[in-house]
Amino acid sequence: MDILYISERLAEICDEYSIIELRDDTEELRFSNNTMDIFNRWFDSGIKIFASRGKKIAEASFNAINLNYDYIIDRIKRMLSISPDYISYNGINPEKNDYNMEITNFERRDIYDISQQLIDASLKNGAERSAGVIYQSYETVHVKTPYNDEKFSRPGMEIVLRSFKGNLSGQENYHFGPGSIKNIDPYSMVNAAVLPLQSQYDNLDIPEGKYDVIMSPNVIGNLLSYSSGFFSFFNIESGSSPFKNMLDKNVASGYVNLSDEPANINGVGFNPVDDEGTLTKNLEIIKNGTLKTYLHSYTTAMEAGTKTTGNAGIIYPHAWQLHMHGGNNKFDDIINSVDHGIFINNAWYTRFQDEENGIFSTVPRDGIFLINNGKISKAIGGIRISDSIPNILKNIKKVSSEEKYVKWWDEISPSIMPYVLAEDVNITKGF
Repeated sequence: MDILYISERLAEICDEYSIIELRDDTEELRFSNNTMDIFNRWFDSGIKIFASRGKKIAEASFNAINLNYDYIIDRIKRMLSISPDYISYNGINPEKNDYNMEITNFERRDIYDISQQLIDASLKNGAERSAGVIYQSYETVHVKTPYNDEKFSRPGMEIVLRSFKGNLSGQENYHFGPGSIKNIDPYSMVNAAVLPLQSQYDNLDIPEGKYDVIMSPNVIGNLLSYSSGFFSFFNIESGSSPFKNMLDKNVASGYVNLSDEPANINGVGFNPVDDEGTLTKNLEIIKNGTLKTYLHSYTTAMEAGTKTTGNAGIIYPHAWQLHMHGGNNKFDDIINSVDHGIFINNAWYTRFQDEENGIFSTVPRDGIFLINNGKISKAIGGIRISDSIPNILKNIKKVSSEEKYVKWWDEISPSIMPYVLAEDVNITKGF
């Protein structure tokens, strides 16, 4: 793919541009019923282009298969000609940077061996059967603007493990970046997946109401992944966030410390350069419950009278890899501290009914248990969390010292999350 040629052609028809080329070499291994059954490997590449002329902007993505450069330029040119002015656009970052880090000596892990170890560990810890998928990828990213030309590579692995016993099931999800992929220990990864199998299948029906809820890293990771856009200045400006006008104010309990960590090479959210060539850095979002910053690109920072945080999306800034920092409590001690409550191992189908106030509902799954007198007891079924993100954050009273690198499908973005205890969580019927 000739990025230089595309940039020269774009320079003829627009004022500024950003070209992002992504090349991806991915292996996939699926296993089910304790047997490895599908292996795939694919090579993919494509480009994403942002262009501006005055206040007019255009954005489009193209797959590299049968890529026609003239078609790309003509399409961008036409989009700019019919685009209305985007009043809030203030250009892309002109600061010159120099970043090139390609990992050329990456050694792929044997995903067949990892898969077999996951199966063996699940069976050893009480599962009757297991299933899951492993993705091992090697991505190279090339970001070119009129001001910068930067490249980096990103090896990574994602693992999803599901364990089954009778009608019970559990799930665990992990991700590993270039700094941790060599240290994967499959035998240490099965605990959360087999935990739900250690109870009786009661499917207990509980009344609606307020409960103290221990949320696993999967659950709090899901909620923060879906609500991460609330920290974007785009949503602040458009009124689609409960955190508008909340800078330097308490938005969570004092136990909550949340950052964005694109410089953390241990996760697949590692991203040293944003979409306009700005060097990224780890960013403190919430400190001891206080909101410290919004997420900015150069153009939103100019609008807000501040500096970019390295989170472009040029129009829509976003988080790269959220990290809720662990606390001083062991997970087991948190369970022991709850007289009457609920433990939830996973959740999905999180949907917002009111983004301005952060009101949502989500469906727990893969292990929901009643806690009585500090002990996990009977399994619960048919419930839903129906609450708001501000309430959840403000009601977090304990945070575990244990943290996990979690990612799952589109439900959990690359994150590092602890277990949390949130009080007075609103629980409703799922059906």
